[in-house]
This record gives sequence, structure tokens and C-alpha cells, in this order.
Amino acid sequence: MPFCTNCGRENQNEANFCPTCGADLSAAPVTTTDSGLMELPYHISLKRIVLMTVLTWGLYLYYWFYLTWKQYRDHTGDEAYPVWHVLTLYVPIYGLFRTYAHARTYRDLMQDAGIPSSIKGWLAVVMMYFWGWLLAAFSLAAAALTGTFGFMVGTYTFVICGTIIALFIASFLHLQNNFNRYWRGLPNARVTSARIGVGEIVIGVLGGLLWLVPFLTYGS
Repeated sequence: MPFCTNCGRENQNEANFCPTCGADLSAAPVTTTDSGLMELPYHISLKRIVLMTVLTWGLYLYYWFYLTWKQYRDHTGDEAYPVWHVLTLYVPIYGLFRTYAHARTYRDLMQDAGIPSSIKGWLAVVMMYFWGWLLAAFSLAAAALTGTFGFMVGTYTFVICGTIIALFIASFLHLQNNFNRYWRGLPNARVTSARIGVGEIVIGVLGGLLWLVPFLTYGS
């Protein structure tokens, strides 16, 4: 029998919509275990967040944004465009509202399911958005000032960027911890780790190359 990916209710095989919440049962089929639990590969460990954010110089945010929007779409069957949502992060001001909407969407899911949420909306996402832009701006400034202030920029780049990344990760973990709590709190579900996709590998390689900037800056 299919389980509703929105509320977790077990339904008849011929059912197209969940009688409890009205979700489209055919929009996002999920596998079930031998015990009858629906299996949701949506858990992203906090260690993975920290490691990938550091390794990619903060670029992991964009893949995470895509992945968690995709999880929301597949889980609820609601209309969502993960790639488009990622691209809007580059739009000044509007990207800020899209980031807020992302957190608010999960907060609403948690409230509807009766799962405690500590998502504060503006407090969390403004911090994440602000630190992300600050990290990018400082990295570009470090590269631009190499010729005149090479030694100074090279010496302090790691310290300053490291501090920004740490603050950035703190906001990141706040949201993901809530998302994981939501997945674990769903009834009739067994949550497994999100698979590592090709996109995650690609952005990992590209982000890793950014670590060359401080070395090149310092060396010049």
C-alpha cells in the first residue's frame, strides 16, 4: 500500500490522493521497507554540511539549496523548481526573499506535522545570506589586492575567510538540524542518508579549486 509522503498515512493501492491531507500519491512515489515503512533518503548529516562547506569555500550552499528544494518537491508533490530557486540566489535582494521562503516552507511543514521547530526565519536566513555574500566579496577583494598588498592579504586571508565560514556554517547547521528533525519525526517512515550525486561531486571539485586562491595570493 502507498504511504503519503506528506503526512505518512497508509492508503489503498488504488488511491490517487491522500484522504487525510489531499496530497497527490502519484507525484512522488517512494520505496517501502519489508516492515512497510516508507524509505526517505533525505537525511543530510551535520558533519557532511561542515566538511563540504569548508572544502568548497562555501559553494556547497548552492547544491544544498537545490537538494533540499528537490526533497521538498518530491516529498509533498507541490510545484517547485529547484534549479530556478538556486539561480535566484544570485539576484540581489530577491535572493534574500527566496532564502527566507525556503526556511519558511520547512518551518510550515514542521508546524503542520506537529514537529517542534526552532527556525527563526529572518534571523537564520539573513545570517546565512549575509555571510555567503561576505565570503564571496572578501575572496574577490583578496584576489584583486594581491598586486599592492600581496603579503598582507595572503597572511590574513585564511584567518578572515575562516571566521566568515565558521559563522556561515553556524547558520547552515541551524537550518539543516531542523530539516533532519522533520524527516525523523514523520510517522511510518525510515529516513536514510541523502545520496551523493554528480552535482555534489562537481561542486566539490570546483569549490576545492578556490582553496588555491589564498596560496597564490600569499605566494605572490
